[in-house]
Amino acid sequence: MLTMCGAAYVLNGFLIGWASAYDVLTGITSPATVRPQWCAWPLSLIGWAAIPAIVGAAAGYVITEQIQAHHARELSDVLDELRRLADPPGPPPPSGSGS
Repeated sequence: MLTMCGAAYVLNGFLIGWASAYDVLTGITSPATVRPQWCAWPLSLIGWAAIPAIVGAAAGYVITEQIQAHHARELSDVLDELRRLADPPGPPPPSGSGS
């Protein structure tokens, strides 16, 4: 997917100019205002749909990896501790001989 986006950008860079290709990709310039339009429309769609999807997927991956890296305890350990804390307290210790 990333290769396809890069190839479309390079093709447009050679055909419509690098600055115009960047402007079309980022939505600054409409693809209807550049010539040739046949290559600018796919680049515009890539900038509108594919680039946010790629960035979102990368962010999701990084966040998931960070969450998993900080996941220190197993679920069974947490459940055992919760069960232990939920048990009623035992009887009080016997008192010493009266003074």
